[in-house]
Amino acid sequence: MNPTAKNIATAAQDMADTGASAAEVAMSRAVGKADDLMNDAQRVTAETEKHLQSGVRHLREAIPATIARAAHSAEDLARAGIEKARAARAVVADKAHQLNDQTTSYVRREPTKAILIAMAAGATAALVIGWATRNHRSNSH
Repeated sequence: MNPTAKNIATAAQDMADTGASAAEVAMSRAVGKADDLMNDAQRVTAETEKHLQSGVRHLREAIPATIARAAHSAEDLARAGIEKARAARAVVADKAHQLNDQTTSYVRREPTKAILIAMAAGATAALVIGWATRNHRSNSH
């Protein structure tokens, strides 16, 4: 292999590694955002459960046993909501990790295609941003 081709191959591998690292960082951020959203959902659900429990205590003191059973059902539903939120978080995190693994694998198998795809995505993003900025400026005048 001549030195120029070797330099190009090295540069392409470096770009592919950079692309894989960027994809890994993006996936890590996506997982982080999903974790944040799930934590917020769990926090809101827990607060709702506390309010429901407080209301249930008042109901238990004020109404007959049949209404108290309905309150138990509401608590069970709140707990089920929390469990569903936890399960959804796990699914999102698992899918994000799978996507990360698939992206990394693809970049390693097809570095040239990955670079071309990344370049096309970047060019598209630049065009969209330029178009949106131009439209925003022309609408504000």
